[in-house]
Amino acid sequence: MGSMLPRPLHVTFVCSGNICRSPMGHVILQRMVAEAGLHDHVLVTSSGTGDWHVGEHADPRTVAVLAQHGYDGSRHRAREFDPDEFADLDLVLASDEGHVRVLQRLARTPHNRAKIHLVREFDPEAVAAGTLETADPWYGDEAHFLRCFTEVEAACRGILDHIRGQIETDHA
Repeated sequence: MGSMLPRPLHVTFVCSGNICRSPMGHVILQRMVAEAGLHDHVLVTSSGTGDWHVGEHADPRTVAVLAQHGYDGSRHRAREFDPDEFADLDLVLASDEGHVRVLQRLARTPHNRAKIHLVREFDPEAVAAGTLETADPWYGDEAHFLRCFTEVEAACRGILDHIRGQIETDHA
C-alpha cells in the first residue's frame, strides 16, 4: 500500500494586471520546477489584483524578454485573483507592497496572511539591499522589462530552493 502523495504545493504570483510581472514569475518558475523534476509536486499559477486584462496575452514586451532568455510566455492568459483560492494556496507571491496590502485584506485569516510574501524576499541580494519590490515596467522601455526579468529570475531561484525544502519536509 503506497501512501497518497500530498497535493501539489500551489505557488501563485500576483501583480496588478497579470500581464508583466506575475507572468514572468509564472513562466520562469514553472520551467525551473519542470527542470528540477518537481512538476508533479508543484503547481504554479499567476493572476492580477485587477480585471483590466482578463483573457489577454502577456504584454508583448514581457513575451519578448522571456523569449530572449529561452522562456516561452506565448501561452499565458491574464486572469484576476480569486480570494476563494486562498485555502488551496501555499505561497502567494506579490510583486510590490500595494499588492501585499490588497492580498492581506482579501486573506481575512492570519493563516492565509502568513502565505503572502514579496517575490524578492527570496533573493538574498535583494534582501541585503532592502529592495524587495519589483517595479512595474509597464510605463518603461525594454530596459525596464529586462531589469524586471532579471530581478524575477533571481528570486525564482530562491523560490525553487524554498519549495524544494517544503517538499522534502512533506515527504520526510
